[in-house]
Amino acid sequence: MSSEQQIKTLLRYLGFGLRLRREYLAPLLRDQPAVDWFEIISESYLEADESALQQLDELREHYPIVMHGTSLAVGSPWPLDQVYLKKLRRLIDRVKPEWISDHLCWSGADDTQGQLLPLPYTQETRDHVIQRVRQVQDLLGRQILLENVPADTGNTSPEIPEAEFLREVAEASDSLILIDINNLHASSVNQGFHPQEYLKQIPEDRVKQIHLAGAVTLCGRQQHSPVQIADPVWELYTTALTLFGPVSTMIERVDTIPSLDEMVKEVEQARCSTQRFLSID
Repeated sequence: MSSEQQIKTLLRYLGFGLRLRREYLAPLLRDQPAVDWFEIISESYLEADESALQQLDELREHYPIVMHGTSLAVGSPWPLDQVYLKKLRRLIDRVKPEWISDHLCWSGADDTQGQLLPLPYTQETRDHVIQRVRQVQDLLGRQILLENVPADTGNTSPEIPEAEFLREVAEASDSLILIDINNLHASSVNQGFHPQEYLKQIPEDRVKQIHLAGAVTLCGRQQHSPVQIADPVWELYTTALTLFGPVSTMIERVDTIPSLDEMVKEVEQARCSTQRFLSID
């Protein structure tokens, strides 16, 4: 399939979603709580049996679903994993997600299996990644979203600044962007750059999803308090809203596996905090 034949639709704003966990499925299907959409980890369903896929089918009747991968390794130097991509395409055809995403990183060697490693931001790497993203999109028949990963304290003077690298890859490959606010904050601390300036360099029309840690939603405007508590991640999120407008946002927890009820409350807190920010500022 040529790049001109890829599925290119105006991705709609979905609101506030959650990462789907297997233990959430039964209460979700029973109670249908007030969550706007769900993100699944693609690899969790590539080898799933029919009963698990039927549960996804049922969930899809009530909620939009997006797919988020961890194994694409689009920046790796070795050939793309064709077996993986064929399985991913079959899952896409079955689930019919609103969109699919993965990480702008490399991984996959024996000593880095499972790690999402930041790329060397060079012209050579940029050109390599652009070509690979185009190949992936041709194979999958649609655009993909690429997520920023946290950078360590190693190379603080890359050949191409990360934001510029991300922008150039997205524009040249005609791909889209998923901004992980926590990863951006971590990178800015480790690398010593200004994350607000980073966001200003990202093209507004390419940003289609945000990952946001649930706990920081409590650090915005408290529902019953006039005091605004400063939190760098929340400040970055509001900067993103100012620059990009409303962006479909997934509330996540990376350190614990909370109950569904707890996460539904965090979705509501994020929704209310965001609505207040957009209406006041």
